[in-house]
Amino acid sequence: MLLLAIDFDNLHQILQNLYVEMMPLCSKMTGVARGLAGLGALFYVAYRVWQALARAESVDVFPLLRPFALGLCIMFFPTLVLGTLNSILSPVVKGTHTILESQTFDMNEYRAQKDKLETEAMKRNPETAYLVDKETFDNRLDELGAFDAIEACGMYVDRAMYNMKRAVQNFSANCWNSCSMRRRWSSTR
Repeated sequence: MLLLAIDFDNLHQILQNLYVEMMPLCSKMTGVARGLAGLGALFYVAYRVWQALARAESVDVFPLLRPFALGLCIMFFPTLVLGTLNSILSPVVKGTHTILESQTFDMNEYRAQKDKLETEAMKRNPETAYLVDKETFDNRLDELGAFDAIEACGMYVDRAMYNMKRAVQNFSANCWNSCSMRRRWSSTR
C-alpha cells in the first residue's frame, strides 16, 4: 500500500528509489556474501597452489588470477561493479526516458488531430454527419415523418453504436497508456 502513496513519474524513478532504499538494508547480507566469496576464492587459490606443490610442479599464476580478480570484484562490489554500471547506464536511462516523453506527447497530439479530422470528415458527409453533430441529428429527426419511426430508431442505434465505438477506442487507448506508463506528468507540480 505504500507504493500507492508515492508520487512517481515513471518506472525508472521507482527502481532508482528502490535501489537507494535497499542498498543500506541489505548491507549485512552483502557483507556476509562478500566474506563467503572471499573465503571461497582464497580456498580455491590455496587448493590449486597446494596441488601444484604436492606434485612438485611449478605454480601456474595465470589461472589463479581469475579467482583473484573475481575476489576483488566481490570485495568492492558496491563501488566497483554497481557504481560502474550505474554511471554507464544512468545517462542511457535518462536519454531513453526523454525520447519516450517526446514520442508520447507527439502521439497524444497526433491522436487529437486524427480525431478532429475524422469528426470534420464525418460532418462533411451528409450521410454520416448526424453521428457526430447533435444539431444535424435533430434536423434529420425533424425531417422524418410519423411513418418513419423505424428509420428514426435506426438513427438512434447508429448513433449509439458510433458513440460506443468511440468510447471503446478511448478506453483501450487509455488502458494502453496506463499499462505502458506513457502518461506525461507535468513538470510544474
